[in-house]
Amino acid sequence: MVSKKRLFIFIVFIQLSATSFSDENEKEFLMQTSPLLLASDIAYLFMDNDSKTYAFLIDAEFQYAINKYFNVSVANALYFESYLSGYLENSDGRYNEKYGQQFQYMIIPAFLYRPFGTWLKGMYISAFPVIGWTHVSTNYLDDTFTHLGLGLTGGYQWIFKNGFTMQLGTGLGKTWIIPFAKNKGEYRMEDEWRFFNWPIDFKFIFRVGYSF
Repeated sequence: MVSKKRLFIFIVFIQLSATSFSDENEKEFLMQTSPLLLASDIAYLFMDNDSKTYAFLIDAEFQYAINKYFNVSVANALYFESYLSGYLENSDGRYNEKYGQQFQYMIIPAFLYRPFGTWLKGMYISAFPVIGWTHVSTNYLDDTFTHLGLGLTGGYQWIFKNGFTMQLGTGLGKTWIIPFAKNKGEYRMEDEWRFFNWPIDFKFIFRVGYSF
């Protein structure tokens, strides 16, 4: 009788331990960034800036698993650029360099669906809005612009045993750019990063990070 009771307790203990171990393995939160953007920022520090262009771009994404099928995420992107936009003649007949600046902040909340119920890892399909602002200041333009858009992405996310993550994905969307003061200038298409200036935005995702 005693042996059967001990066996029963042992089996219950093993099942509870297995359940607890499984729950601990399923990560619920992660944060990621793009290593390519970080590499480009570091490369700028060692480049010969004859064009007198300085740029800084970084992004960060945070994901949370509501359950094993549905996740929510928030991605933030910050971009700053200072560049030589032209020369202006002063009263002495000399030409002074005129520098342009562009500052941009984008926030992209997203809703992710994982068809195989894999929490934060595995294949996903995502829908997202885009909300952002850009301020451009040059010798021909000084204005602030609002970005509003929608998009869809799909991809795959790995979570390794040590907690590190990697995400690969692609998608497309459409963003509308609205100036605050239309009489101040016109936002040129070349001021935006667009693939061959096509009317839709192509999105490529490569991020690494850590999960909890």
